[in-house]
Amino acid sequence: MIRLLLGICAVVVVALAGCTAIAVQHDYDPDVDFSTYRSFAWMPLTAQQSGVPDHLSGPFLHKRIRKALAEELTESGLDYAPESADVLVAYQLNYKNKSEANAAYPHAIDVRRYREGTLIIDLVDPDTKALIWRGWGVSDLHRSTDPQQEQEQIERAVRKILARYPPYEQGA
Repeated sequence: MIRLLLGICAVVVVALAGCTAIAVQHDYDPDVDFSTYRSFAWMPLTAQQSGVPDHLSGPFLHKRIRKALAEELTESGLDYAPESADVLVAYQLNYKNKSEANAAYPHAIDVRRYREGTLIIDLVDPDTKALIWRGWGVSDLHRSTDPQQEQEQIERAVRKILARYPPYEQGA
């Protein structure tokens, strides 16, 4: 049972990968001046916030996501400053089982069952604790057994989500 749950947790991060398209969206507080943010730190992560209980996922999943987030945030101009951050970063992983029915000619029905995964990235003002930016990606889940491949898939998903931060550079 634990192995099955570990497999499910691993599948969540690989959801946003490979050949499967990632549907990405974002939203933000239009009253925030994003040009004032120069540094980031991690918001404390709980099992409930991550969507994956720590005792099931182990440390690797969170390390991979944090590594990808840190690289992309640094690319966007934010420095890691745990003691004096201008913005806090949090993320959540969620998945749900879905099915899709398609009528096939003449009398057959094709039912496809799959898991849909969502990676949500939140940026929070550390003083007000207000959410200032949220980006998320949704995709069908695919499992990878190779840690390097999984890291690359996570990086692609995070890169695509954070491509919309800061929001003003895209004419938002």
